[in-house]
Amino acid sequence: MKNVLLMLCAVAFAATAQPTSIQNAKLSLHKNNIKVWTYQNQNNPVFLYKAETTYDVPMEQAVSLILDVEHAVKWVPYMGSVRVLSRDDSKGDFTLYMVLDFPFPLKDRDLVVQGKMIRDQHGQITIKNKALQKGYPLNPDYVRLTQYEGDWTFQRLGDKKVKVSTYGYANPEGSIPLTFVNMFVQQQPYQMLQKMKQQLNQQPFFNPLPEALK
Repeated sequence: MKNVLLMLCAVAFAATAQPTSIQNAKLSLHKNNIKVWTYQNQNNPVFLYKAETTYDVPMEQAVSLILDVEHAVKWVPYMGSVRVLSRDDSKGDFTLYMVLDFPFPLKDRDLVVQGKMIRDQHGQITIKNKALQKGYPLNPDYVRLTQYEGDWTFQRLGDKKVKVSTYGYANPEGSIPLTFVNMFVQQQPYQMLQKMKQQLNQQPFFNPLPEALK
């Protein structure tokens, strides 16, 4: 099976990453300066995850890469395609349509994501995402995901150092073994943060942040 989670996303359901859940989380993976915790909401059998790392780049560069969604297919694991449906940089709102590649014989998945960009008084930037029930025509070739939610958080540690955290939950829908899904939840965030590091190293120049984040 390929992508159960996605970027923004990448990439579900009730992924609120509540503090009480994080406190009870299990450190499932720790290597190459990346930590991945998994934990379960008592109401949901699929693991939620938290992953974090640090990069030796300006915070704005890391945020800009995440917001450059049209190029996400270059580095986000198993991202088939992504399209911006709407974006208001002054308010920090956006809506995306994504297609996820699943291996044969499984159908690919698609979803509509509503996002919000926020910068708090301390300069920390958060990008919140959740699936919408509507917003794009259904395609019989895909299984529509309606249960997804996840966050990205960026904390400046220095002029050229940033801490990046991502939280999320994904319900892949359909008949996929739960044990396999949960095993995958541990690996996908790690792969995503690894590829993000590679992309940041290859792409030192970045676009200015939108008005909502200045």
